[in-house]
Amino acid sequence: MSTLVPEAEPAESMGVLMTGTTPLHEALLELGLEHWIPLSEIVATPEVRSVVDSDRATEMVSLALVDLLRQGRIQVWAGRWPDEPTLVSDDLAEAMLLDGRRYAFDAVASGDERVYFVNVEDFASR
Repeated sequence: MSTLVPEAEPAESMGVLMTGTTPLHEALLELGLEHWIPLSEIVATPEVRSVVDSDRATEMVSLALVDLLRQGRIQVWAGRWPDEPTLVSDDLAEAMLLDGRRYAFDAVASGDERVYFVNVEDFASR
């Protein structure tokens, strides 16, 4: 007797796994070289605004950051202001990156930890 198991939806069709490096990936990696970029500041940067659809900016940035995390090209750090942030696990990082509230400036005021990303090449250059 066989059991039918529904096929998993490919990650590509869910919009989470991107192929190749896009202009958004490049803009994010460039920003990440500046060390500890708060998620709330990303969408407002000219580098990112110039390559995203303004109606979907947070979603596009979120998915691109998850893709870069999965590729091992960024790290995610979190902490309460003014304490130094600490590195978070990839599982927690992905959840934080997919949480649209983390991209709002009022996230810190509501008691959430501030979330940052950094390009891992920033550490290699030190």
